[in-house]
Amino acid sequence: MKKIFTYIKIVFGLLTLCYFGQNVCAQIDTNKPYFDLLRQADSAKKAENYEFAIRYAREALNYGNLYSHLYNLGCSYALNKSADSSFYFIHQSIHHGFKNCSWLTKDSDLEFIRDTEPWDTLMEHCVNKSRYIIDSTLANFLITFKRNEKKYRLQLDSVLNVIGDNNKVTDSLWQIINSIDNSNIIALDSIVDIHGLPDMCKVGYNAAYVTFLIIQHADSLSQSRYFPLLKKSMDQGCTKKSYLAYLSDRILMNRYYYQLFGTQLSWDDSLKYYELIPIIDSVNVDIRRKLYGLQSLKSYLERIR
Repeated sequence: MKKIFTYIKIVFGLLTLCYFGQNVCAQIDTNKPYFDLLRQADSAKKAENYEFAIRYAREALNYGNLYSHLYNLGCSYALNKSADSSFYFIHQSIHHGFKNCSWLTKDSDLEFIRDTEPWDTLMEHCVNKSRYIIDSTLANFLITFKRNEKKYRLQLDSVLNVIGDNNKVTDSLWQIINSIDNSNIIALDSIVDIHGLPDMCKVGYNAAYVTFLIIQHADSLSQSRYFPLLKKSMDQGCTKKSYLAYLSDRILMNRYYYQLFGTQLSWDDSLKYYELIPIIDSVNVDIRRKLYGLQSLKSYLERIR
């Protein structure tokens, strides 16, 4: 009787495993060609023969597509300097269950694609697919700051276009905006003390954008204080490169009235127009903008003016 009971427990355990992991069970079940090809692909990759690693891994797709297989195929393409194919298969691995977003920022196999434009989109996709690790309470709290962040600045833009700057209305609006900015950075300081920087990997894309806005609109000392934190987060793939470009320009503008990426403009009251702050090495500005995930300067100016 005891043996029968043990046998029933084993069978029930196997059935439970296959119920909750149907994809894995279906692919492991007597699928010898699949795993033979994966072993060959792995051996070729270790021997740095990436073309053969890709060939074996792609052939294995005829038999299965475990997310680890798709991820390794994406790595082989990256090592073979094929960025588009690498991004495609890493995206596919995330779609099929890969959720270790922090590993993406550390894996040396992916070094070739980390400095390319689609990297931010890949990280955003991974974070969105892995929302169970996101602090949703903190994210929702940060998003409550967004309305006041934008409300009075939009009002200021409307007033500037109608009656210009340096009047009681704009002075009043600036007082409100500065008060909100000061309160926001104090609140963010408290959050960072407890949780660290609330970036995409901690609070998701939308709340991380609010974090950036609070820093961007803070006082000069706070901007300089947060710059290394934002840079470290960017290097880990948890902050968009464009955020660092905007913050760099804001710091340079406040200190020297120059910028690198052309993100900052100043209101000209006589022209009723936003003028571009002078750019250092303006000839190469679009090269820098592209590296940091920004559209061309011409397109940017056409959009915001």
